[in-house]
Amino acid sequence: MLQNVINILKRIFPEIILVTNQKEAYLSYESCGKFNIHVVEDLIKECGPLGGIFTGLCYSVSKHNFVVACDMPFIQLALISLLLGESGTPDVVIPEVDGEVEPLFAVYSKNCIPVMLEHLQKQNLKMHEVLSELQVKKIGAKEINRLDPEHLSFFNINTVEDLRKAESLKIKISETE
Repeated sequence: MLQNVINILKRIFPEIILVTNQKEAYLSYESCGKFNIHVVEDLIKECGPLGGIFTGLCYSVSKHNFVVACDMPFIQLALISLLLGESGTPDVVIPEVDGEVEPLFAVYSKNCIPVMLEHLQKQNLKMHEVLSELQVKKIGAKEINRLDPEHLSFFNINTVEDLRKAESLKIKISETE
């Protein structure tokens, strides 16, 4: 799954940072050497997605950074490109579908670091509260549906059932290509 995400991201990004809470587990991972990605460990431990996003932003050399979870196997390049194209002024460019945002498929600028650090120091790890203090541009369902009508970019695998569904989707996707 991670290999698939890396393969997709390498098509448009010169730098990929893999943030983990166990760096050693990924140092020997075959794709890291093959693709020359940077494996870094959370700067502030046990802080969930907020800690990972913060860490990635701190290590990145880019002002604007696309963030995606490694358990999202069907990310769409066209949708990533749309988010990047909107990333000039806002601190965050994030998809929103049915009133829910997708913080692990979004573009964050380095301007987010101070707000994120403040929340991390207070152990307030709720992404919606962090986002409420930043300049956020939401990309609505109409635009998302044009590029990813089934919203597969946001499908993530957390359970065995999710894995089975992903395997089924992968078969359907390969049959249509």
